[in-house]
Amino acid sequence: MTADRFFERAIGLLTVGLLIAACIKIIAPFTGALIWSTIIAVASWPVFERLTERLGGRAGIAAALITAVILLVIAMPVALLINSLADHVQGVLHMTEDVSALRLPGPPAWINRIPLAGPEIESRWLAAIENLETTLTKIRPWIGKAAAWTVSQGAHLTLSLLEFLLATILAGFLFVHGKSLAGLLERFASTIAGESGTELVRIAGLTIRSVTIGVMGTALIQSVLTAFGLLLAGVPGALLLWFASFLLATLQLGTGLVWIPAAVWLEIQDQTGWMIFMVVWGLFVNTMDNVIKPYLIAQGSGTPLAIVFLGVIGGMLAWGFIGIFIGSTLLAVSHALLKAWLDARHEAG
Repeated sequence: MTADRFFERAIGLLTVGLLIAACIKIIAPFTGALIWSTIIAVASWPVFERLTERLGGRAGIAAALITAVILLVIAMPVALLINSLADHVQGVLHMTEDVSALRLPGPPAWINRIPLAGPEIESRWLAAIENLETTLTKIRPWIGKAAAWTVSQGAHLTLSLLEFLLATILAGFLFVHGKSLAGLLERFASTIAGESGTELVRIAGLTIRSVTIGVMGTALIQSVLTAFGLLLAGVPGALLLWFASFLLATLQLGTGLVWIPAAVWLEIQDQTGWMIFMVVWGLFVNTMDNVIKPYLIAQGSGTPLAIVFLGVIGGMLAWGFIGIFIGSTLLAVSHALLKAWLDARHEAG
């Protein structure tokens, strides 16, 4: 190789490297939104295809409708929840400032029946009522810290909501250009992995779709059953609590953050029987996650359930909620690559 040829190739490689680095830097702030938009588009693709067929092949209208539905069903309630959270934080802070308008209720009868600690809790509760201003002076710094933490979490949730809004809008574009992008991805995968590249893309899509069905389907079933229990027990605001249950179950936090406070509220209302029912029902609903989710995931994935489930758990531990999809997809693709390599070795030998 001549010196001129060497320098030409070196400059060419350097130019390509700089171009790739610049593209990565430009896209980096939108990585989360791009991953989520891909997950949304892949998971919703069968629905998009059926809707496009019903609309006479008008893919743009179908994409706009699906995007609007996702925004209305998920984004709008979360935005209302954030707004409600901010209002409640302000209300608590105003209550601690205006002592004259604040009245603490007396301790419920069941407090005294708590073994060992009950009488002491009741005594301190009554003392707090008698010396309300002194009590508030002591706890106001803690209330301020709790409020600051709540506002911080609300801000984080707001940023996550904005990222999800961007991801949903990007998913709309992916719907419209999905087939051409899928073809490009298949050609890229075939260039890297040979004949098995197209199969790897198919497996990745099936895995994302099956995990989405498993996560969302389980969350829907758990939230509906939780809301049913709340309605039976007479807990107010069951519709809002249903959505909170669905959101928490989707985020893999469980519905306990809904039904445990509801059970406490029932006991405060001296409805011990319904409190026991709520606890038993809530535990039953929570344990269903271990049965329903693997079953739903297994229905649509061509990968062994154990591998997908390990990817779901390991991915969530490594990258949070989005890792549920990343981990399962990576393990599914890796399993397919290993299987293809072993099959090729077996045929060659």
